[in-house]
Amino acid sequence: MPYRLGRKNSFTKEQGKEIPCILKRLTDFEPAEKSERPETMSGEKQFRDDIFENIEMLFNSRAHASLGDLKGYEDVEASVLGYGVMDFCGRQSSSASREALRDHIFNQLCLFEPRLDPASIAVEPHEAKGGASAVAFRISGLTRPKELEGEIALIVTLDLESGIAGLRREHT
Repeated sequence: MPYRLGRKNSFTKEQGKEIPCILKRLTDFEPAEKSERPETMSGEKQFRDDIFENIEMLFNSRAHASLGDLKGYEDVEASVLGYGVMDFCGRQSSSASREALRDHIFNQLCLFEPRLDPASIAVEPHEAKGGASAVAFRISGLTRPKELEGEIALIVTLDLESGIAGLRREHT
């Protein structure tokens, strides 16, 4: 069973609307505007799209710190220094390597996507379409809060030669 962190995820809501992830809030989509307006999401589709985009950013970022490197500083791994997946380029496609990647992906999702219920997250091996150098996982989980609860599922394919991650939604 993968290691699970004992942190509670919290949600900030403003009049029943979910606030997007921090990176989306920090991005200035209208630089000509002098004043900022609060960014909120309305609707289940926009909520799911934001979760997918956040997971896509997670897979396109590399976490260089690991618990081994940070002995005695485990909280740092849950910070922005630990955001992203481990560098999988050049790894062997062995069962031990796939299991380590699976556990790492699970932990990253629990840490950095608080809109997924950690108890519902599943990362399962999936048939890779990309040759012998690719591994794939099916990721699924239940979204929260209750007002926007639903299942989200996607397939991630990791190319072990190029280090490129590809994501596609799976319709549930």
